Amino acid sequence: MSPSTPLAWTAALTAAAYPTWDTWKSWSDWSSAFTASSLSEKYYMKDAYGGFTEGVVGCVRLYDSVDRSPFLPLRDDLATLTELATTWAVPVLVVLVALVRRHSATAGPRAAWALTLIALVRPLSADYQGDDICDGSLSMFTPDWFEALSGGWGLYELFLLAAALLVLLASGSSAPPVSGRRALKAIMDVLVVYGLVALAPLVTGNESLRAGLLHQLQFDDIRDHPARLLVLVLPVGYLLWRHGRRGKG
Repeated sequence: MSPSTPLAWTAALTAAAYPTWDTWKSWSDWSSAFTASSLSEKYYMKDAYGGFTEGVVGCVRLYDSVDRSPFLPLRDDLATLTELATTWAVPVLVVLVALVRRHSATAGPRAAWALTLIALVRPLSADYQGDDICDGSLSMFTPDWFEALSGGWGLYELFLLAAALLVLLASGSSAPPVSGRRALKAIMDVLVVYGLVALAPLVTGNESLRAGLLHQLQFDDIRDHPARLLVLVLPVGYLLWRHGRRGKG
């Protein structure tokens, strides 16, 4: 083991931990600030008569201006997964697994690939808003969306990419994390599954079904609307068919 290897693993763990640390720190700071301000009269904006100033903004948007991209369910689920991963220190666990399995030729590259994937998906799955209060969410793959995406990268992504690079350096392995063919098949399966999910609001006319699979599987929603489970019939059927073909192959 090179003398610099332990230092590289330590740096990788530190870099991978930064997004989680900053997330919890921001929540703690916000909670403390809200608690303190709610106890102070300065929290409320008072007018000259000592009353409270309230305002309601009403926005009217054209039907065609609302984003109905078939990629919305996938975007929402990816945003939820990356938020959970950041909150519960998944990047740190990925580095720790690679450290424990450091003698494996594929553990380091796979961990680096996972960290890179989290870093890339986070800004891609963000819900970017327009500049005006009534603009709402920007439609995906429009010029405004790409402009917002270009500014959606920050310290979280930088630290995750640095952790990925440090894991590769520490592991010293050049083995590919996954074969290109397997990666392409996985991407195609994801696109087909979410393409089938996107058919639900088009067939039923129910706009509430435009959410991602994770939202569809929430217990409260299924309890109140058991028919939501029918949305899963085609995706599950496709996956079973694919698994059956793979088993025969």
